Amino acid sequence: MNTLNKLIDWFLYSPIYNKDGAYLAYYSFKEKGPAYPEITAYAISLSCILYKRRKDEEFLERAERCAEYLIKINKNGAIPCFSDNFLYAFDTGIFISSMFDLYALTHNKVYLNEAKKSVNWLYSLWNGRLFSAVDNVPENKDWYHVPSVHLVKLIIPLIKASTYLKDQKHEITALKLLGEYGQRQKEDGSFKISEGSDMIMTHPHCYATEAFLYAYHAFKREEFHEIAKKSSDWLCKVQNQDGSFYRYYNLEKIIEGKQNREKLKTSDATAQATRIWKLLGVNKKGIEKAYKYLNTELKDNGLRLLKSTSFKEKLFSWRRPVYSWPTFFYLHSLLLTFGSIDQCKELF
Repeated sequence: MNTLNKLIDWFLYSPIYNKDGAYLAYYSFKEKGPAYPEITAYAISLSCILYKRRKDEEFLERAERCAEYLIKINKNGAIPCFSDNFLYAFDTGIFISSMFDLYALTHNKVYLNEAKKSVNWLYSLWNGRLFSAVDNVPENKDWYHVPSVHLVKLIIPLIKASTYLKDQKHEITALKLLGEYGQRQKEDGSFKISEGSDMIMTHPHCYATEAFLYAYHAFKREEFHEIAKKSSDWLCKVQNQDGSFYRYYNLEKIIEGKQNREKLKTSDATAQATRIWKLLGVNKKGIEKAYKYLNTELKDNGLRLLKSTSFKEKLFSWRRPVYSWPTFFYLHSLLLTFGSIDQCKELF
C-alpha cells in the first residue's frame, strides 16, 4: 500500500475519527484529544475532494456525517472551540467553506442555508476593515485571539458565498481583506503574524499564502499571484536540510525559551509548503525533501505535529501524539498534480 492509500485508510478508519461524526485534534497510545470542530470542517472539504477523485460513496457519507455533527453543535451559525469555548471567525469560515463544498456536490439546500446562517454570524465580527478573531477576546490573549494573518484565509468562504449566495458584497469584503493582509508581507516574502509583531509563524504564513493562491484562482489578478510566489520563495529559502520547517522565525527575544521555541520543527507547515509548491509548479527537490521528512514523522499512518531538537525529547519521541490537520494537508498534497494552478480551487 503506497503512502497516499495509507493516509486515506487512516483518515477513514483510525481513532482520529469519532463515531459521532467528529474528528479529534490528536490521539496517542494512552489518550484521545478533544473533538475539533474546525478540523471536522476540513474533513468535510477533504472528503468532497476524495469523492470527486475516487467516486467512492464512503467519502460522501463521511462528509455528510461530519456536516450533521457540526450543524448540531454550532451556535446560531458560529463554530465553537471546545478547548476554550470561544466562537472563532476562522473556524466558522472553514465550516462555511465546507458547507458550500458539500452543497456543490449534493444540491441539498440544508447546507446552503447553514452556510448562509454562518456567513451572517461572521459579519457580526466585521468592522469594515478586518474581522475580529473571536467573539470575546480574553485578557490573556494569544495570536489566534486577535486579527492575525491567518484570517486572510476567510476570503475562501467569502468568495464562495459571493458565488452561491449571489451577493457581490462578499467579494468586496474578500478584496478588502486581501488588501489589508497583503501589507503584512515583508520584503523577504514572509508574512508577519500581526501588525504589532515581526514574528513569523510558518503555519499562519502558509494559510496566508493559500489565501492569495485562491484569490489568484478566483480573480485572475497577477498581484495576488506575485504575492503567493514571493511567499513561496521565502519558504524555499528557509526550508531545513532535512526538508522540515521550524514553527517560529524572528521570535522576539523577550519571549522566555526563545531559542527552544524557534527550534521546534512542525509538520503542518511542512505539508502545507508542499501544497503551495505543487500548485505553483516550483521546487521539486524541496517537495521531495519535505515528503521524506514527513514520512519520518508518520506514526500509525498519521503525522505527529511538533519535533524538538533537544536530546531529552528525542528519547521520548515515541510518546508524541498523531494529529489530524497536518495529515489532512499531507494527504491533499499527494493528490495534487505538480504545476496545476487550477487545483487552487481545492484549497481548504
